[in-house]
This record gives sequence, structure tokens and C-alpha cells, in this order.
Amino acid sequence: MQDEERYMTLNLQLKKRSSSQIFQLKHKDCSVMLHWYKVLLGISGTVNGILLLTLISLSLLGLCPSEWLKYQEKCYWFSNEMKSWSDSYGYCLERKSHLPIIQDQLEMAFIQKNLKQSNYVWIGLNFTSLVRTWTWVDGSSLDSNIFVIKGPAKEDSCAATKENKIYSETCSSVFKWICQSINKQ
Repeated sequence: MQDEERYMTLNLQLKKRSSSQIFQLKHKDCSVMLHWYKVLLGISGTVNGILLLTLISLSLLGLCPSEWLKYQEKCYWFSNEMKSWSDSYGYCLERKSHLPIIQDQLEMAFIQKNLKQSNYVWIGLNFTSLVRTWTWVDGSSLDSNIFVIKGPAKEDSCAATKENKIYSETCSSVFKWICQSINKQ
């Protein structure tokens, strides 16, 4: 009987030890898993932070939509079809842009460089009969020290560019056109 009691005592002690060891192993496994969970969570947070900063940087850089070209703080889109000046203007307005307002000779050079042919292209300049002056689509007047218009200035005259020059043309003529937008898309 003593042997049986000794066996039972040893068996119980082994069971107590193994259950406490299992608890320690499970606790250790949980601790290791928690450590890796924290590491992965940290990596995930870092990657998300980098992606967010990249997105913010790209929006601050002010990229142009696809098929538009960037020059300084503006985006330009060059048409392949032909329309009248007012239809071209309407097309640009539908795309939250306008026919180009050309500020200087450098901007004109950029436009000419990106034209695929030497035909006339509408720009955002027309002759307003009320004021009897060439006016850009934003309401500002043409600076004749920067650009000279070739051709007559009369009612129903709109401006088109060709080979670094600006020409007076009848607004109902059909030419290709350019849309310009401030770079905030």
C-alpha cells in the first residue's frame, strides 16, 4: 500500500509540475507572440506613415492629371481635334481649366515646343468690342510690350498662336487648342 501512496504522490507532483510548466510555456508563447505582434504593428504603422507622407508630398508637389504637361505652376493639355474658339473655351471650362493665359516668352516657348505641328492653336485671348482691347480670359489686358498681335483687331477676333507669334483670327474658325489649369489637381 505504501508503494501505491508513493506512486500517487509522485504522480500528483508530476501533474502539478507539468501543469505549471504548461502554464509557463503558454505564458512564454503568449509573451513571444505579443512581442512579434507589437513589432509587426510598429512596422505596419511605419509603412502607413510613409505612405501618408508620400501622398501628402505628391499633392503638395501639385502633379498634373495624366495626359497633361506641367510647366512652372500650371498644367497644359494639347488637343488633337479642332473647334471654334468658344467651343474650345467651353471644352476647357468643363475640365476646370481655361484657354492659356501666356505670361511671357518662356511660357510661349514651352507651348511651341510641345505643339506637334505648326498650325494655328487657340489661346485664351480675344478682342472685346466693349473695351476695344485684347483681353485674356481672366479679364486682364494683353501687355503689348510682351506680345504683338498680327492681323486686324476687330469684333469677333480671337487669338491663335503659330511659331512663337500670335495672330488675330475669326473666332468661328476651327483650330486645335490648349487647356491650362493652375496646378492643384
